Amino acid sequence: MQTGYFQTQDDAQIYYEIHGEGRPLVLLHGWQCSHRFWQRNVEALAERYQVITPDFRGHGNSSKGIHGITLRRYARDIHDLLAFLEVEDAVLMGWALGGPTVLSYYDQFGADRLKGLGLIDITPFPFSGAPWNSQGLHGHNLDGFNAQINAMTKDREAFYNGFAANLFHKGNRPGGTEWIVEECMKLPLWISVAIYSDYLFSDYTPVLERIKLPTLVLGADSAVFPRGIEQGRHIASLVEDSTFVDFPDSGHILFYEEPEKFNDAVTAFMERCFT
Repeated sequence: MQTGYFQTQDDAQIYYEIHGEGRPLVLLHGWQCSHRFWQRNVEALAERYQVITPDFRGHGNSSKGIHGITLRRYARDIHDLLAFLEVEDAVLMGWALGGPTVLSYYDQFGADRLKGLGLIDITPFPFSGAPWNSQGLHGHNLDGFNAQINAMTKDREAFYNGFAANLFHKGNRPGGTEWIVEECMKLPLWISVAIYSDYLFSDYTPVLERIKLPTLVLGADSAVFPRGIEQGRHIASLVEDSTFVDFPDSGHILFYEEPEKFNDAVTAFMERCFT
């Protein structure tokens, strides 16, 4: 394993890990999360690929500055990190907030340095009032957003324990997952609020129809996206060259709950991208 820090042009420090060798696979985590969330996937995938897992600025082991806390900047950080690492023909996959970050990357840089895309249980516009969107704050629910922020401000640990439970199928959080709250607590409150606000208001739906790369879409039903499978199918239908895989026995953190199924889906997609 290789670890390091990449200094961005505006002096943020982006932490990253590299496992294995071969075709590059970049995995982007979700809101309040970190590279550690891929712990059940990296070892197996690194047997065949070079797996790169960065922490977004503000998250995990990356720096905690107040600047650049937007999806567009997060996407630019990933683009600049790939250039720094001299990575070409990568498959870029994002989970939750990482999904719109992937779409922002494509919106800004097109297929530069990329061979394929992955959207892991995402919505391209959380505030959308369209019927396909099952995010809890759909329809520009600012009252709900403010209530979440107030709950987080009042008792962060209690908020994150509820957040962790909502990641799992039917809210059944298993033992041995205390690390989830520990990772979430690494994100300063002000950064958490800022990036979540930008995420909610950012609409990357129009990008989907412009994608010209093979795209893997994964979806599950959970407290985060109650109709996540239906939502995922809709997202896949908007992408010209897409593959959709549902996870009816998992929740939002499907890659952790069913790592073998996830790893197999990613492996099959990687092979398709490079044949």
